[in-house]
Amino acid sequence: MCDPMSDQQVIRIYSGQQSGYARSLITRRSGEAGLSFVGAIFWLLILVFVVAFVVKVMPSYYDYWSLKNIVSQQERQSVPGESAAQIRRDLNARLDVAMIHIPQKGIQIEKAGAGPVLITVSYDKIVPLVGNVSLLLHFDAAGH
Repeated sequence: MCDPMSDQQVIRIYSGQQSGYARSLITRRSGEAGLSFVGAIFWLLILVFVVAFVVKVMPSYYDYWSLKNIVSQQERQSVPGESAAQIRRDLNARLDVAMIHIPQKGIQIEKAGAGPVLITVSYDKIVPLVGNVSLLLHFDAAGH
């Protein structure tokens, strides 16, 4: 903690006779604080990249969350006597309405006789970021 300056030191400062202590106080207090223009541009660029990343990636996650809901609904609404082909057609119809396009090889339907139906969907999504840089997202959706 700094000692308070005496009246003599204040008079010496204003009259031009600065002591070493007063000079160090003046130089310590005269430095500017804050964000420079270059620093502001740097943080603005970081913010732009983060926003662009979120804008490009979030639709894929929104589709995944919608797909999970659709798969759960399809499992609940499937009747025991329904064939796997009919379940697949119903699921594809729901996916078409939601405008979600999944490769058919990623959809697996398991039926155990008259028991419950288990639907799993596994797929990869490539999201182009900048130029030749892309992001690979892997999704696994299962009902229940």
